[in-house]
Amino acid sequence: MKQLLITIILLVISSGNVAAQKGLAVNELFLGRIIPKERMVVTSIRGQMLAGYKMTLFHSVKCEVNKEELERIDAAVQADANSAGPAFMTFEKRQRSTIRMLQLKQRGDIYPYICQKVEAEGKQWMVTLIYLETSVNSLSELKKMFNSK
Repeated sequence: MKQLLITIILLVISSGNVAAQKGLAVNELFLGRIIPKERMVVTSIRGQMLAGYKMTLFHSVKCEVNKEELERIDAAVQADANSAGPAFMTFEKRQRSTIRMLQLKQRGDIYPYICQKVEAEGKQWMVTLIYLETSVNSLSELKKMFNSK
């Protein structure tokens, strides 16, 4: 009985995270449709633990991918970026990594963002994709917030 209750609670928690990204192309990654879930490290934090960061939701996926998988993830991020518009995206290319951040359409007092970091590791790449919801209303402010923590 206790195991059944824990399973139900986990399903409710995970379905809430899916609802947050519903309608986004990157949701395919979070659902395990691009990379199998057993190859991903998923972190999901909601609520009071995020108050110091002015966030209400932090949901991330980290995984090692091949070229084809990376292209599918990049296409999903680009699809969401196209709907956000170029004024709402930053792009940084470094020697072995690329970082993209995009601000999605505001929902009430909530500003959703997608952040993607890709690091080259030989013929593989390490991808970290983050979906977050915050009260911070610009990419420059979000960067400042992360750099100060």
